[in-house]
Amino acid sequence: MAIRLPLTTVLDVTDSSTGSTSTLGGVAYPFKITQDTDNVILAFSPSVVTAGISAVFQTSPDGGTTWYDVARTSIATASPPGVGPQWVSIPTIEGPSVRASVVATGSVIAVNTMGTAAASTLGQGQYSGLPIMGLINRIFLIQQSGISASQGSRIQVFVNQQSSSGQ
Repeated sequence: MAIRLPLTTVLDVTDSSTGSTSTLGGVAYPFKITQDTDNVILAFSPSVVTAGISAVFQTSPDGGTTWYDVARTSIATASPPGVGPQWVSIPTIEGPSVRASVVATGSVIAVNTMGTAAASTLGQGQYSGLPIMGLINRIFLIQQSGISASQGSRIQVFVNQQSSSGQ
């Protein structure tokens, strides 16, 4: 499979909420991907004051009625200067697997946490092992209590696919 460029942006939103208006424990941003999507990438640039925020990529097998966690970023207040956003690669076929390193004894190359994938159950920096299960997906921002201000946390989701038109 060849690298397909350019990436198509399917979600680009800046969230400035402090969590006080959410009745769901966070803020949801649904989006749709194309059927021939090969790769999905999440870029998350947090920017809040006095508390942390994280982004959870969630997928739905039934068009948006039921949600399951795929991956969650770490909890942060802001992107470190000069480092940029947190990047998360979302699996379209299968999640990351645990493989022992042949170079460094006792270390692993990728970590997969098997178990529950119900909405908002992943710990920070974890994958559930689930692939994308449908065209309708969402980013769910989990905001810790105590956010005093938000300077705008940016969420971007990019995809690439076989179609050259991005449709």
